[in-house]
Amino acid sequence: MKKFFIAALAALAIGTTAFAGPSTVKTKVQNHFASSFSKAQDVTWTSNGKFQQVSFVLNKEKVTAYYDVYGDLVGTTKNLAFDKLPKSAIEYITSTYTFPDYQLKECIEFVNADNDKKYFASFETEEGTVVLEINENGRVEVFQGSVL
Repeated sequence: MKKFFIAALAALAIGTTAFAGPSTVKTKVQNHFASSFSKAQDVTWTSNGKFQQVSFVLNKEKVTAYYDVYGDLVGTTKNLAFDKLPKSAIEYITSTYTFPDYQLKECIEFVNADNDKKYFASFETEEGTVVLEINENGRVEVFQGSVL
């Protein structure tokens, strides 16, 4: 599910810029990663043609950074406990998306290249998956799926 979130987030966040050759992109990504995440451990790189993904451990937390095809940082993600969401979002979600009809699957914190933060919480229902997008102020919107 996390891969789905990120693919969707990356598609939304990628803008248009001039093309750069693969070696230029690779060097740009590696330089950015090395300077931004110098204390990263257990680093693993993957690529799917649309973005380069680097998973690593930083300060004892698993983090994933995403770079677009031009070598620019799209953002980072990490799992988050539900109780770490903004308080107003927790209140709204727990009164609107009630258990057992909505079962929490995971929460993710997404920080884009401009350091703007959003959260995504996914819930399983009998009808499928609902993904909620939560901003830093606690505003909740349906990102994907339907609410009955």
